[in-house]
Amino acid sequence: MNDAPSRLAAFIAELRHRRVFRVAAVYACVAFIIIQIIDGAFDYLRIPEWVGTTIIVLLALGFFIAVGMAWAFDLTEKGLVRAKPKREPTAAKAPHHPLVGNKSLAVIAVLAIVFGIWSWLRLPSPGGAPIRSIAVLPLEDLMGDPEQEYFVEGMHEALISALSNIGAVTVISRRSTLQYKDSEKTMPAIASELGVDALLEGSAQLVGERVRITTQLIDSKDRHLWNNTYERKIEDVFALYNDVTLAIAQEIRAKLTPQEEIRLASAPQVNPEAYDLYLRGWHIRGREGRENTLKAAEYLEQAVALDPTFARAWSALGHSYLLSGGFSIDAVNRMKEAFDKALELDPNLPDAIAGLGMYQFFKWDNGAAEEYFRRALELDPDNAYALYEYGNFLNRTGRPDEALAMFRRGQELDPLDPLPFQGIWKFYGFTRQYEKQLEIRLLEQELLGESRENSTIKLNILMQQGRYAEVAEQVGVNTWEGMRARMAMGNTEEVYAYRDSLSSWDPYTAAAFYAIMGEKEKALSLLEAFVDTPKPLFMTPGLVYTNLYLMYFPEFDSLRAESRFKTLLQKLGLPEVFDQNGQRIR
Repeated sequence: MNDAPSRLAAFIAELRHRRVFRVAAVYACVAFIIIQIIDGAFDYLRIPEWVGTTIIVLLALGFFIAVGMAWAFDLTEKGLVRAKPKREPTAAKAPHHPLVGNKSLAVIAVLAIVFGIWSWLRLPSPGGAPIRSIAVLPLEDLMGDPEQEYFVEGMHEALISALSNIGAVTVISRRSTLQYKDSEKTMPAIASELGVDALLEGSAQLVGERVRITTQLIDSKDRHLWNNTYERKIEDVFALYNDVTLAIAQEIRAKLTPQEEIRLASAPQVNPEAYDLYLRGWHIRGREGRENTLKAAEYLEQAVALDPTFARAWSALGHSYLLSGGFSIDAVNRMKEAFDKALELDPNLPDAIAGLGMYQFFKWDNGAAEEYFRRALELDPDNAYALYEYGNFLNRTGRPDEALAMFRRGQELDPLDPLPFQGIWKFYGFTRQYEKQLEIRLLEQELLGESRENSTIKLNILMQQGRYAEVAEQVGVNTWEGMRARMAMGNTEEVYAYRDSLSSWDPYTAAAFYAIMGEKEKALSLLEAFVDTPKPLFMTPGLVYTNLYLMYFPEFDSLRAESRFKTLLQKLGLPEVFDQNGQRIR
């Protein structure tokens, strides 16, 4: 009955005799210290994560080797000899010169404790603010070739787009981070200016047919949280972006939805030459001028010709067709075909879905347009393009307050993008809050380094304050503000003289003239004829502005109480926003 306990006690005694416990303890302490050094120092030295992983695996394997060596061999005065059981005589040990004495063991233990405390103190406080917003700084170009700049810039944009797939994290758009390229500002300063919890910095390069990207996540207090290097073949570049995104999500403990996990678990391959053409097209598309948009479309057409399964290139091509075609019927149709092809290949591309929202608006189908915009933002709540176009749609359909929310969200994501600014100051113009409009306009100009007169806004402020004489002094009767000011002052002769001097005018402009002059019957008749004219296949920019004027602008206030004008708005699918006194009712 007592054989088993006695054998166990004998085995433990033998382990002590052969110093197996001492070796195991020393090895474990030293390995723990090395692992803490890897965890703490590798971030700062930007050593790839795989190096640390390899060392940890070797340390784990080395533990069993060390324990086995301690069991099998003994260190004596004659050197390393094969160990013998305790009951047999053994060579004299070296009691005064052990491999690791008690004092050394104590020092190692203290060091292990110190490193353990240091590691614990480095951890973010459980009560600290979680990371819910990130800005990706411009990637460092390690290729040193100005001709390849487009490649690194494209990777920067693609990485931002991939991170935007995490709905629980706000990702600042690219335009606002570009100012920090080669910046000497500290990380906390940049994080504060962008209003984010963490920054992602790194470098990128093309090595033969492989893409390599090194990234480092730093919180707003300049603590290095994580770093790694990723490398894949060019055809797997989208999988590389997903690798980085998943690693960051894990590091900041962001909760992924099942849909997000599915999207990030798979990535399409791409033809390397097609990807290069796609990046070239994307790079040049952002430049002003029709010549650039035409060249971008040319690059993208070559990309999809080489790789017809390249969904992102089809989506970018759709936008390029619209920009280069000037909203013509042909451009809108080609845009639609490109977006359809993109979504056939990848049903969850937010840019293509938002693009179809624009198409449906041009096709006079507001219900379908809104569904597309909402779907795009459901997939990517941080998509600046979808936010801006949905905001425009809401303005155009008489829902300015909802539009303002979209523009403000876009501004949070990209504080230096002029488009959200434009949407915001237009909102204040549409809702006749002219002083606020001027305030936003001046702020935009200060941030973007622009200089404009803003004369129309200032004239509207004077009109709203009843300072008609000042308006009449500043502008002639050939402007809407000048005409309204003169009518308000009772100077009708000058207004009628100007009207009679015009040889021809379009029905809409004539209706606005008559509305200002109080000739309601003529104005309504012209508008009814205008509205009853068969609609073109697609809405034109001119018709978009007509609808905006009818809803928001004071030129038509004298008609707003008329039932015929209300019927006109209903036919156009537009709500009433202001009454005849210029007071907002919606």
